[in-house]
Amino acid sequence: MLVSSLCMTGYDGPAPGLEVWPARPEFCKRDVARASYDHSIAMARKADDLGFDWVSVSEHHYAPYILTPNPCVMAAALSQVTSRAKIALLGPLVPLVNPVRLAEEIAMLDQLSGGRVVVLFLRGTPNEHRTYDSDPAATRGMTQEGIDLIRKAWIDEEPFAWSGEHYRFSNIAVWPRTVQEPHPPVYGSGNSEESVRFAAERGMGIAFSFAALDVVAQWVSLYYAEAAKAGWRPGPSHVIYRGIAYAAATDAQAQDEMGAFFGRKAIEQAQVQQETMGGPPVVPLITEPYFVGGAETLKGRFEALRDCGVGVVDLAWGIGDPAQREAAMDLFAANVLPAVHQLDA
Repeated sequence: MLVSSLCMTGYDGPAPGLEVWPARPEFCKRDVARASYDHSIAMARKADDLGFDWVSVSEHHYAPYILTPNPCVMAAALSQVTSRAKIALLGPLVPLVNPVRLAEEIAMLDQLSGGRVVVLFLRGTPNEHRTYDSDPAATRGMTQEGIDLIRKAWIDEEPFAWSGEHYRFSNIAVWPRTVQEPHPPVYGSGNSEESVRFAAERGMGIAFSFAALDVVAQWVSLYYAEAAKAGWRPGPSHVIYRGIAYAAATDAQAQDEMGAFFGRKAIEQAQVQQETMGGPPVVPLITEPYFVGGAETLKGRFEALRDCGVGVVDLAWGIGDPAQREAAMDLFAANVLPAVHQLDA
């Protein structure tokens, strides 16, 4: 099983809670934001040194929980401080950008990283669609058509035109080409029957965030069945799962420190609170994270995911202050990571 470390780049200061969107920019102190970026880059360098298989970035807008509105920019920075780990874009929100520009940026990133890019293309949550006033009813179609367009742009050796339902371009000729042939590994959402079928039909991987294990097992089973209809067979590395992580010496210590952190954040959020306008959906595995505990508990969590068909786990180090997060990563790498690497599909 492969393990990824998410560069959350969360704002390490008092800020509105997850349920508030958009968060008022007045709460973003410039020096705190800079320190938050520095810490996230340091965590990526540490993950690379400790033997994590991937380092990942994500895309969010107008909020303090992830300060990466352009994941390609953050990934480019990580490409210069890591040398071994894959750099995973998990993922660009296709309806919010020009898909040809996105194809160009990712190809450039694949060159900068020496062919280490992995990409998960996503539709995004309803609040994200309001970032640039996208039509919510069109975002699924924009995502799926955009993925097809980007993959064609990476593969075709001649300029071509595109005339689809959502995108029209008279000339597409992406430079540079990707290092990887025919293009970097591509994943899609696994959070609905339609998205699972779409990914399976195109030979793509699938990904889940903060999903219950019974749901994961159900969708993975459908994914394998649909892939078989399409004439191919996925492996465990085609299935990604993301969860919030915190490792400590014992389960009790991990739970106590997690509770203290969430309590402190609640106080900070109350001090800077504003009108709730609707952030991303808050599911139980965000408020009660899955990967929290001592070594044996965490190993069991990975085994359960392995049994559901998951082959890549993306860990979001979103609990504790910077020093606690680094200590948690060190403990995980020493006491859990070697065992997870030995888990067979």
